Amino acid sequence: MPDLKELQKLLNKAAKEMPKVTQKIIAVEGILFIKKNFKDQGYNSGYGITKWAERKREKRGRDITRYRTNRRGKIGTLNKYGRSIQDRALLVGEKTGGDKLTNSFRARRIGDHSIAFRTYKHYASKHNQGEGKMPKRQFMGKSKYLDRRIFTKLKREYDKRLK
Repeated sequence: MPDLKELQKLLNKAAKEMPKVTQKIIAVEGILFIKKNFKDQGYNSGYGITKWAERKREKRGRDITRYRTNRRGKIGTLNKYGRSIQDRALLVGEKTGGDKLTNSFRARRIGDHSIAFRTYKHYASKHNQGEGKMPKRQFMGKSKYLDRRIFTKLKREYDKRLK
């Protein structure tokens, strides 16, 4: 059985290390959570996934993804826009390579007790909150799912350090 001084040293060491470990875990899990939401095409609040609204395919009652006359292509077949969005995920631009919204997120430590998630894409907040005519396609925010993931990782780290 360890004596009291050894136990106090162990507790002091853990108390010194844990803020940085906690920040790292929150940063990693937050980025993974955002990427998972993009993969699932919806937001996981902990009560299930809320799927994102589909792209609009009609304007004034007409299908904008198909040819209407035989002038350029065959009536009813997919036009250039229709082919470009056919199998593409939501919130992923055409011909973007690796410069996608999902890849633009970074976690930044602020002091000893905060983490900030950032993106350099100026339109990210419009998608996340659904501003203007844009439908809300949330990918970050409060989530019990994320809280549970962070809690289990933190518990594992605390247990590892205090054994």
